[in-house]
Amino acid sequence: MHSTKSRKAIGIIGGMGPYAGLDLERKVFDSVMATSDQDYPDVMMISASRLIPDRSYYILHPEMENPCIGISYCIKKLAAMGATHIAIPCNTAHSPIILNQVKRFIEVNGIDVTLMNIVEETYKWVKENLPAKKLVLYATQGTYYSKVYNLFFDAQKNDQGQQEHFIVEPDDLDKQLIWNAIYSRDYGIKAFSNPIQNQAVENFRIVTEKMFAQGYDTFIMGCTEIPLAMGRLRMPITKIDPAKIMARALVKAVCPDRLKEF
Repeated sequence: MHSTKSRKAIGIIGGMGPYAGLDLERKVFDSVMATSDQDYPDVMMISASRLIPDRSYYILHPEMENPCIGISYCIKKLAAMGATHIAIPCNTAHSPIILNQVKRFIEVNGIDVTLMNIVEETYKWVKENLPAKKLVLYATQGTYYSKVYNLFFDAQKNDQGQQEHFIVEPDDLDKQLIWNAIYSRDYGIKAFSNPIQNQAVENFRIVTEKMFAQGYDTFIMGCTEIPLAMGRLRMPITKIDPAKIMARALVKAVCPDRLKEF
């Protein structure tokens, strides 16, 4: 659904977690060519963590409240504030069990916005910038369980009907290290977003060195909080940041003439 509002504006649904929303907003501003305050696009964010249950927990326990309810509430508020292009800086929230209900809410209520999709935008960037290869996905348990990246990438074919980019997942023990780096109450990113704890960075280093030794050199940071820690890794690898890709897609949508080169 595309907006007919006269002035395009960016809306961000924060709170998943709070620093992920702030990180996306910063990356939006970092993607704009500007010489004055007035050159930047209008950006509005609602960070309402209390309204949006944990996405992974819901995917693993679908009898609980669907996070789509809180997300939809924020979309309605952002649209009323003037947002025309809305982003959800949470990869797990793009799982069909959540996102399809959000799309339905927008359609049924006739909300005049464009809902951006972080998985689709990431694939577009990969297709345009990388040769055919396997990409390691770092993500939450909910994202792994829902296979939202795997399903989307597997469905994409070239003109010869062949798949060129494949999602690879770490083994279960390494997935647990990634989960702990995000969720641990002792050192995880959600509990310690600023400053990031060394143990969270160390978990990513351990898994990345193992995957690199197996021949993988390209990693999708498929949780919007992962770059906060993994950005500190200094290794000869390609780190794909879906939040940065989403930020650029938002700027391209609302003010394409001011989009910086990547």
